Amino acid sequence: MGDKTNPTIFDVARLAGVARGTVDRVVYNRGGVSEKTAGKVRDAIAKLGYSANPVAARLASKKRYTIACLIPEAGPGDYWDVVKDGFFQAAEADRSHSVSVSLHRFDTDSLESYREACREVLESRPSGVVMNVVFEDELRLFTAELLKQGIPYAFVDRKVDDLPYTVYCGADPWDAGYLGAYLLTHRQQVGDIAFVRIRRKSPADPNKLRRDGFMRYLRDHLPGCRVSTVFIPPENPDEALNILEDFCRKHPEIKHFTMANSRVHLMVPFLRMHPDPERSVVGYDDLQRNLDAVREGLVEYLVTRRSPMQAYNVVSLFAESLIAGKAPQRRDHYMHMDILGRLNLKDYEL
Repeated sequence: MGDKTNPTIFDVARLAGVARGTVDRVVYNRGGVSEKTAGKVRDAIAKLGYSANPVAARLASKKRYTIACLIPEAGPGDYWDVVKDGFFQAAEADRSHSVSVSLHRFDTDSLESYREACREVLESRPSGVVMNVVFEDELRLFTAELLKQGIPYAFVDRKVDDLPYTVYCGADPWDAGYLGAYLLTHRQQVGDIAFVRIRRKSPADPNKLRRDGFMRYLRDHLPGCRVSTVFIPPENPDEALNILEDFCRKHPEIKHFTMANSRVHLMVPFLRMHPDPERSVVGYDDLQRNLDAVREGLVEYLVTRRSPMQAYNVVSLFAESLIAGKAPQRRDHYMHMDILGRLNLKDYEL
């Protein structure tokens, strides 16, 4: 719990197992709460010795908290577009404390685009910043400037462990890679695997930890397995198709494929045109196009977590920290990973 001499509304909410807004409604008799839930809140208030301060509450309600979300550019339905929805949903849910989010996007193929987005964030003077890790060296410079200006920050999806961030929400990418390798190989002794990667124009490598986890599984369990890498351009489906066709003509023995990023759907044209009952494909992330590929039987498994939920959680937890003026009880919030196949997609919702 928080400081026993000065418990906060967040401490009450955690002890009662309810949202902060529920506590607020009980404390100020605003209705809309069942008697059973209200009883839990009152019990928590009594146990903690919490005392509401109406004057402070009114002052707090007038304060504005803007969280700047620094994320890659994305098209409709792409990974960061889905994550973006979670940011806005969290801000909407916490409107009573006037939390808002602002988006600042950058091109992952351009270091200068990232630098410009960082400058834009600093000029906006936000209450805090939520971001991912793409250009790690440049990110370290950016976070140093944030700290110099007294602006806290949080990570979503991926983090840098040795930086003093406030909170992190996401799955462990290394573990996700390790799990993906297991799913691709556990049913038989696999001798060859193709790692399909995105051809990038910059040194950005956001999926390195997933690949590292994948390769570690192979070293642990299939040390003789050979891994070939093929790069495809994300912006040119026809060229990607030709590259995959040429690769498979040269390597007919390879039946197991994986992509460590969220875009296994880029393989769909090739998989449709060249069906192979012996082929197995494992991808990542619950984009609608990836889910459709699983339903169609083109991708066997997706390793994922509910992508909008991690964004919702990080903004909610970060906002709570900003409003309370203190660090959260727990800094790292790892989401459990889902394994999606054709048999368990029926009730899955983004």
